[in-house]
Amino acid sequence: MVLSRIIFAMEELKKIELYIDEIYRLRVCDPYIGNQKIKLRQKCLEYSKILDSFKMVSYSLFKITKMIAKDVNNEKIRGIGTQNQLKNTSGGNRNNHRMHQCLIFEVNSKLHRLKREHQLLQNIESEQIEIISNFIVNQ
Repeated sequence: MVLSRIIFAMEELKKIELYIDEIYRLRVCDPYIGNQKIKLRQKCLEYSKILDSFKMVSYSLFKITKMIAKDVNNEKIRGIGTQNQLKNTSGGNRNNHRMHQCLIFEVNSKLHRLKREHQLLQNIESEQIEIISNFIVNQ
């Protein structure tokens, strides 16, 4: 009889959405839903821990990526500097080559001019010798 009254009281409480849990405490929500809330809270805490761990790993990866990007940028700048030095050296070699070609052309021009001058002087000399010979013969 006491048991039936307890069961009746529990059903009446359910109608007004009040429940008695396994340790006979009065609850506003269904014990099943309360247990589900506790499980959900535990899973949320686990998820939060996993998310924090993921954030730490992500941040570490970000820092490593940033360092690598800095190293890559330094190497890129060094490569550009080396390339510019090579271009300057190559350009300097081209300029030296052009300068030497100009000097060769000038020397060849001077040689050609001197050969013509030498030829003219030889002609003048031979004329002078002929004049002197004629002068001596005529005297």
